[in-house]
Amino acid sequence: MMRAMRPALFLLALIALSRPAQADEFSVLIHSERPFGHFVGDLVRARVDVHGSEDATLISASLPHPGSLTVSLDLRDVSTEEIEEMGAKFWRIHLTYQNFYVALDVRNMEIPGFTLSFSRPRGDVAVNVPGWRFGVAPLREIAPEQKERGADYLRPDPVASFVDESKPLATLIICAATTIFFVLAVARDRAWPPFHKRRMRIFSILARQLAAKARRPCSEEEFRLAMRKLHRAIDAACGHSILKGDLAEFFRGRPEFSSLRASAERFFAVSDEVFFSGASDATSKNFSMAELVRFAEELAEREKRK
Repeated sequence: MMRAMRPALFLLALIALSRPAQADEFSVLIHSERPFGHFVGDLVRARVDVHGSEDATLISASLPHPGSLTVSLDLRDVSTEEIEEMGAKFWRIHLTYQNFYVALDVRNMEIPGFTLSFSRPRGDVAVNVPGWRFGVAPLREIAPEQKERGADYLRPDPVASFVDESKPLATLIICAATTIFFVLAVARDRAWPPFHKRRMRIFSILARQLAAKARRPCSEEEFRLAMRKLHRAIDAACGHSILKGDLAEFFRGRPEFSSLRASAERFFAVSDEVFFSGASDATSKNFSMAELVRFAEELAEREKRK
């Protein structure tokens, strides 16, 4: 009889060895951030720790997908962590729900469970994560406590608080005075009204323009254009066109520039070569763009002293 049963026992052993892994090899722990005291619109956060063997792999497609779960509960976000320690592995699943239930009293709401799938060499395993509850509370009471008089249902008027306006007023005055000061300073620098009778700082504006162009190599035409602009600035500072022979008149009218007589004479000499003698680029290099900018900056510096 035992000999007759051996094939059956052998077949049962093969079936037992070929069975997929069991779900009882996994354990599930649910940690709720706060199990009570949630209001309508609140986010309900929870953490699910699933402990399993080291050869298991979580199938991400089995994770719950964000979306509406019930009429009053949405799943907003799902994220996972895989942690290995002491030859074991566990998966930490972070879940964020949002409650839309408008509670009239304190009660518990159900969060539905879900099933996770894990792959193992011996076969896939389905692990059930049970549902759990969280407590909701109303925003207000259903009926207020009975009062003897109707006026007792009203809250008393708050006591008027004294606001010291001296500090904000002083701050406002200081800020206004500072703003006016800087506006006047800019108006004086630009010769805006009421400083329109003051000469505009022509050379200061030109020096900034030429300095920006001097940061890169310039062509012969750009150098000629820069010299023309400096000529026009000198003409505007004097009130009429100035040639090389008119420099003495220019320095008598604008004595603050008299210390730059040598540089001005050199500039006009090179200008005659460039514009009237048909000088080539090699001739104009005697007065480079950098030297032209330096001359304009020196004129701007004397202009500011006026």
